[in-house]
Amino acid sequence: MKNQIVICLAVLCATALHAQEKVRYTDDFQLARGIYTSLQDFKSNQPVKPSDIITDIDASSPKFFQFLLAKEDFRFPRNNEIVYLKPREIFGYSDGRQVYYGLKHRFEVIGKICLLREVDVVDSYSSFINPGDKYEAAREEGSGKLYIMDFETGDFFRFKPKMVEAIFQRDEDLFREYQKAKGKKKDKALNFIKEYNFKHPVYFPR
Repeated sequence: MKNQIVICLAVLCATALHAQEKVRYTDDFQLARGIYTSLQDFKSNQPVKPSDIITDIDASSPKFFQFLLAKEDFRFPRNNEIVYLKPREIFGYSDGRQVYYGLKHRFEVIGKICLLREVDVVDSYSSFINPGDKYEAAREEGSGKLYIMDFETGDFFRFKPKMVEAIFQRDEDLFREYQKAKGKKKDKALNFIKEYNFKHPVYFPR
């Protein structure tokens, strides 16, 4: 009997460890499709799945997020409660191809230093007036400006070399290389974001 208990516990532990297994993020890693309610949701790759959101929108539709995030709010169950969120309150979302911070910043680079670009977003409108494939929603034009998100702290700010340098300083050797490198500060900062992320990778659960 004791042996059986020990075996069961070992199996449960192995299963739990496997479930928590993390892999180094690379460009071909696919983040889970859904709504990230917080930075922790994003880091743990555990968004609210489209199928868990209480809505009459088809969860498999390629326009699911376009329709959902044009609503005033939406709801989903969590910890035996129904949570209501407004689109502007979300941390971000993944549509299965691209990952977004909030509603209008798309991740261009994911790492310890995330690089994002402000992109077009869908304005608020009634999606169901004409939801056909040829329907083009009114859009708010993005500026294309670059932003930074610090993976460690969640701090989000406009991309400026001086601001990024504060993160580079966490790695003294890399920061010295950055200071010695020649070229325009903006180009240097963008190149060294790649170097920093290579030296300090991030990991996500499978």
